[in-house]
Amino acid sequence: MLIHEVFAAGYDFITGVPDSHLAGFLEALAAHERADECFSPGTREDNCVALAVGAYLAGAMPLVFMKSAGLGTCVDALTSLALVYRVPMVLLVSWAGHDGRDVPHHNVIGRPAPAMLQALGIPALRCRFGDTADIAEQLRAAQRQAVVARGPIAVLCAPEGE
Repeated sequence: MLIHEVFAAGYDFITGVPDSHLAGFLEALAAHERADECFSPGTREDNCVALAVGAYLAGAMPLVFMKSAGLGTCVDALTSLALVYRVPMVLLVSWAGHDGRDVPHHNVIGRPAPAMLQALGIPALRCRFGDTADIAEQLRAAQRQAVVARGPIAVLCAPEGE
């Protein structure tokens, strides 16, 4: 189960804004025995990035989940906190609209998401929902990269069937 892999990879603070593509992950997270100590659901992606910065400063390794549209919402928090102060964190992004075949508002942000991250200097790994082993491997790799680079790393996860 992916949530066990997340904890085994060393993530000990998880926050984010719920997304339908992340439903299974979120259900498992909410039911996990460690949920009360390390899960803080959010309502805005920028607030979640700020929480992750605080968690890192308190000694935790943060994972922030969001839908691709949330990248636009959290640009200020990423640039004024996480990037400036070189805070390692991993952004697990549900990458709707990546291929331009989704609803219009997903396509508008989904297709340029990698270029947007690149412009911010945030490396991005890719995976596909439904392949738990690959997601887990990308989250492990992203965590290692974030610590070495001392900054955010994104994992863009395309929904199944897209």
